[in-house]
Amino acid sequence: MFYAGYRRLLYAPLSREIHSLRTRSGDLPEGFKFFPEFLSISEQRILLSAALSKLDSTETKQARKQRRDFITNHPREHRTIEDIFLPDAYYSFQEGHYDGVIRHYREMHLSSWPVDQNPGLSFILARLQRLYPTSNTQTHLLHLSSVGEILGHVDNIEASGTWILGVSLGAARVLRMESTSHPEDFFEVLLPSGSVYLQMDSVRYDYNHSVLKAGDFLGREIKAGQRVSIMVRDRKEVPTFNS
Repeated sequence: MFYAGYRRLLYAPLSREIHSLRTRSGDLPEGFKFFPEFLSISEQRILLSAALSKLDSTETKQARKQRRDFITNHPREHRTIEDIFLPDAYYSFQEGHYDGVIRHYREMHLSSWPVDQNPGLSFILARLQRLYPTSNTQTHLLHLSSVGEILGHVDNIEASGTWILGVSLGAARVLRMESTSHPEDFFEVLLPSGSVYLQMDSVRYDYNHSVLKAGDFLGREIKAGQRVSIMVRDRKEVPTFNS
C-alpha cells in the first residue's frame, strides 16, 4: 500500500536538464524517480549534522577528541554544505568494504535519529517518509571520503525488498545505473546535495548501480569532496506459514 501523498510526489516534475542526466535512450526508466532539489539548504544542514553526529558516535574517544580539538582551534563559517565536513584525516575511513564494493568510507546501520537534539529534524524525516512506497524500512548511513567511490553492484536481494531510496548530502557525484543483462543500456544522473532518488522493482533488481569518483560529466568538472548518503530500504517480507 502506498503512503499517503506518495502518488503526488512520485509524479512530481523530474529533472530532464542536460547537465544532470545522461542516458542512451533519453528517458529514465519507469522504476527510477529523481527529485533534484528535494531538500532546502537549511534542511540539508540539519540532516547532515545529525548523520555525522551518529557516525562520529561509533568511533573511538580519541578520534572524537581530535575532531573536537580541530573545531576549537579552527573555527569556520559553514557557508556551504561541504564546509560542515572536517578534513578527511579527521575521520576513520575504511579503505575497502568486506565485499569489495565500497572504497574509502565509513558507515553504520541506523536504528534511530536524534530528533530531540536537532530541531526541525522530525519534520524533514516526515517529508522523506512521504516518498516511501511502504512503511517497514531500514536506514543505512554511508560517508564517502573525498576519494571514495562505490563500484557497480546490485544490493543483496536477501537483505532488503523491492525499493531503495537515496538522499545525497555534500559533494555532488555521478550515479551510474547499468543493466545487468544489457550493459549498453545505462543512464547516469548527477546527484547534487539535497537530491533524492528512488529505484524500484526492475531498476532495483536488474541494474548495477555505482557512485563514480570525481571527474568530468558532460563537460562539467565534478570536484572531489566528501558526501553522506542516507540509504533507506524496505525490509524484505518474510513469508508466514499457517500451522
